[in-house]
Amino acid sequence: MRVTGNPFHGISVFLVGKFRLDQPGKGNRELHQELVSLEGGRRSAVREYYIRKTEMVLLTVFAGSLAAAAGFLISAGQERSIENQTLMRPGYGEGDRNEELTVQVEGEQEHTLEITVQERKYTVSEQEKLLEQAVSEIEEIIQGANPSMDEVRENLVLPSALQGGAVAAEWITTPYGVIDYDGNIIGAEDENGTLVEIQGTLTCNSRESVYTAYARVFPAVLSEQERMEKEILEEAGSADERDRYKNTVVLPADVDGKQLVWKQPAENPAQTVLFLAFLAAVSIYFGKDQMIHRKAEERRGQLLADYPDLMWKIAMLIEAGLTIKGAFLRVASQYQQESQRKKRYAYEEVMGTCYEMQSGIPEAEAYERFGRRCGLPEYIRLGSYLSQNLKKGSRGLTEFLEQEAASSLDDRKNHARKLGEQAGTKMLFPMILMLVVVLVILMVPAFLSM
Repeated sequence: MRVTGNPFHGISVFLVGKFRLDQPGKGNRELHQELVSLEGGRRSAVREYYIRKTEMVLLTVFAGSLAAAAGFLISAGQERSIENQTLMRPGYGEGDRNEELTVQVEGEQEHTLEITVQERKYTVSEQEKLLEQAVSEIEEIIQGANPSMDEVRENLVLPSALQGGAVAAEWITTPYGVIDYDGNIIGAEDENGTLVEIQGTLTCNSRESVYTAYARVFPAVLSEQERMEKEILEEAGSADERDRYKNTVVLPADVDGKQLVWKQPAENPAQTVLFLAFLAAVSIYFGKDQMIHRKAEERRGQLLADYPDLMWKIAMLIEAGLTIKGAFLRVASQYQQESQRKKRYAYEEVMGTCYEMQSGIPEAEAYERFGRRCGLPEYIRLGSYLSQNLKKGSRGLTEFLEQEAASSLDDRKNHARKLGEQAGTKMLFPMILMLVVVLVILMVPAFLSM
């Protein structure tokens, strides 16, 4: 039973009517015919189907949006303290990781900083060409946001790894204390600028190359907050360098005598949930059509399978002295009386034909409508023959029904054979997959033992 107060139902009715989704088009005419067939010829079933489908899509999007909003609200403002001031370091080959953290300075407001955690040291096998490419890469990035190396007021870029990690770089600056190993300005005091020699040792396997550059460093104007953040970053960088051979990084506990409390922001699942909600809505919209196609195909197969049995039953009842209408009524009555019966579309259509005749539709027209609703050539031929037989008498009717039953048995066998071939084709991929698994199990130990 549909809840009348459901707002999505009203919106769905409006959308289906506004965009005429239930109107037959080039791509959905077959779907509409299948819907009508599955609902016993009821044309309104098409509109009801699109209203239900649109309602499900709206409900899915709404529920997903609510879940995304709830996830955002729950995660907003939630932070977890970093246990023992320690972060897990990336493993070998995983690359550096940037952590966006908030730090509470004792007696001051929180600061949001991005801490870079390097990966554990590792060795990469490469060729001499990578060293040349690494030099070109340094030339492109070393000056960072500065206009030139002759006027350096912002941090330089001195990467510890180049060419995707294939080349390792170690930096030395002279004089010491002006630029650190990451290129950060830490001690530029001279207003006229301090000339700094930057020397990098590039290592690729057992080969080394030395890169040398010069920079004139001027002091930057920092606010109190920037100064504090700079000091915290320097301490964190020092901790990262100090623990580079360990699996963890111990973050600084204080700066300038002020205690630091590090926190890690909670993950916000809102975007992922919202994306999954829209993906589910699209899947429902198109999946419903595929479900109708499968049901229609199942109905066609069932009608074809039941055709011989229906012909034998009608033929025997007519031979026993019943009229065509009486035979239809008897078949429908027996189908209704079957306990725990499964839905059989052929007999459902027989029952529908009996209801039509009882409601006043002419018998001949009811048989023709029966054939058209079933949709298969065999049933259409049967409906036309029964309609014509009412006018010219029942002579030859039982012979026709028996011939139809006999010939349709061959069609049912061919249909069963086709289903068997399709099942075999579906099993082909799992069998190939199992073969691959067996080959891997047999070959891997052989390669490892070589």
